[in-house]
Amino acid sequence: MPPSTWKRASAFGHIVWEGIAICGLSLPFLIVGAASLSRGFMSHEHAHLIEKALLVRDRGRLEWIGFAYPPLPVLMLLPWPILPAAVILASLSGGLLAWSVGRRLQALPFPPWIRAGLLLSFMGMPTILFLATQRFGTTMALVLFLWAWQAYLTFTRYGRTDAGFLAALIIGFAFYASFYAPAFALTFALAAPLFAHTRDPRHTLAILMVLAFPTAMTVGAWIYLSWLFTGQPLAFLYDPGSSLLIAFRPDEAFLTLGAMAHELVQRLLNTPLYLGVGVLIAHLQPRRLPAYLIPLLLMVSVWSLGGVFPRELSVALGALFALSGIPARTPLRWGIPLMVLALLQLGVDGFSTRYGERERWWAALWAEKPSTADAVEEEIAARLARLPCGSVLADDRQAYRLIARAGTACPFVLPPDPTFQLAVSRPERFVRWLLVAESPQGAIGPLEARYRLRAPPGFMLEASWPGWRLYRRQAP
Repeated sequence: MPPSTWKRASAFGHIVWEGIAICGLSLPFLIVGAASLSRGFMSHEHAHLIEKALLVRDRGRLEWIGFAYPPLPVLMLLPWPILPAAVILASLSGGLLAWSVGRRLQALPFPPWIRAGLLLSFMGMPTILFLATQRFGTTMALVLFLWAWQAYLTFTRYGRTDAGFLAALIIGFAFYASFYAPAFALTFALAAPLFAHTRDPRHTLAILMVLAFPTAMTVGAWIYLSWLFTGQPLAFLYDPGSSLLIAFRPDEAFLTLGAMAHELVQRLLNTPLYLGVGVLIAHLQPRRLPAYLIPLLLMVSVWSLGGVFPRELSVALGALFALSGIPARTPLRWGIPLMVLALLQLGVDGFSTRYGERERWWAALWAEKPSTADAVEEEIAARLARLPCGSVLADDRQAYRLIARAGTACPFVLPPDPTFQLAVSRPERFVRWLLVAESPQGAIGPLEARYRLRAPPGFMLEASWPGWRLYRRQAP
């Protein structure tokens, strides 16, 4: 066999084995995801992505992807907009994330059992299990953030410009999976001059342009496409029906510096491994410390601008930066302390499940049957799915979970539809049913503002469930 053919065969075999490894690391997440599916649990993020994919598919208009930010996970769900597909894709993304961490751990001089223990403790964290089964878009973004940061470290450590370009391109592409990508790009760019060997302003400007330009182009391209297809270039930033902020339902509302500082300290205490590796880097490679502190700078920056930064994302980033940031020349004596910190991280994360959606997911895993809320959603969705196309007026800013469970957007008249505003004003002329949320979460749309307290003229209450009312048009 010629040497070139042998090399190609060897490279192909290597890719196959890497694929098998990723699938193997995805298996624990698939098992946990299957358990949550059997309990009828569906996360807000998966409901949001599935509903938008259903809207694009059933309307047959791909340009409506402008209503579905972030577009990358929606496009990947487009061929199969169902909950099991979202869980499978999330699990595969989790396996890819674990594989990336494992590849980085192989560079450490620790014994194999310590490296394996570090990886398994990461995969066993409830936060990682939650993200890698219930938040497909977020897990995909974490993979891209990790790859970008590893390339960024190569750029700042060795001065390799190709690694800098690669980090910038990856973080720019990550914007299509997460709206936190521009903040990462800005933080990368502002921190990079700290590693420069010269203080020439031209050199600093070149670094800033290299790291920030791809993300700026990506954001600009998305704004242009949104304006071209929807006429609303910035709707994905403020419309709760198109922004993935609806999927987080955040509790964060820090109005004072003291509240922000308290939350920051609490999150740091919940990530002992991140603190320990930070001390190690400060001792061995202090020049790398600014890059290691990027998650903290990013969190504070987002809060200062009035944004939210979910706890699950901060915990996951802390664990990722810690495990992938351990210096390659760390002495062997640090192996066991780091292992202890990883196990402590696992324990602390296990005791910190009682907040937000993660608490409901954790309870669903141990429940014997679906919760009452999930059962009610399934009942409503099954009833709505049988109705004729274009017969139900609803607002997907509130009803996105029901549409996702129904598995079709055909029966609904929704805000992206041209007739939605007219149907809100004169529902008797356009639809036969109205689905109205009694207690809207987030921004109140025009449908709930008009009809959540009373039925529209010519309609009567046909059915009601906790939080929902279904009105039917009376026969003329």
